Amino acid sequence: MENDFRPNDLVRIKDQEYNHISQNVYWNENVFRILSINKMTVELSDIDSEVPSDIIEPIPIDGKADACIYYAPAFMASMGESIHEHKDAGTSYYVNRFGTVNVDGHTLKDEFLTMKFRYVHEVQRWLQENGSRDELRVNQTLKSR
Repeated sequence: MENDFRPNDLVRIKDQEYNHISQNVYWNENVFRILSINKMTVELSDIDSEVPSDIIEPIPIDGKADACIYYAPAFMASMGESIHEHKDAGTSYYVNRFGTVNVDGHTLKDEFLTMKFRYVHEVQRWLQENGSRDELRVNQTLKSR
């Protein structure tokens, strides 16, 4: 599933190419949401023009490339029968936040760890397939100019 991208997936731009276009990006983070995609180009959030589709890549789950991503569920009622959400939402790292969401006697992090995901967009699909909306967000910091 590495390059099976769809609209709404969170992706990054390959480092070498990002260095060339970073002056046109308002945020410090190399994390973007796909708005639309076709064979040759991709429209990404927060970039004024489309970029070639071959310069985007998946965001690895490594605590570095995905460190600015957090989990902000609007509501949790659709994830299972007996769900109790921890009230401290905040913008902490999404994997840690999964540990505060209880689903039927275990945490969302327990389920996440059994799935052995490699990339953030795989987590997005998993959340959607399990009755939740994609509630992964990017904690963006504005570049100083």
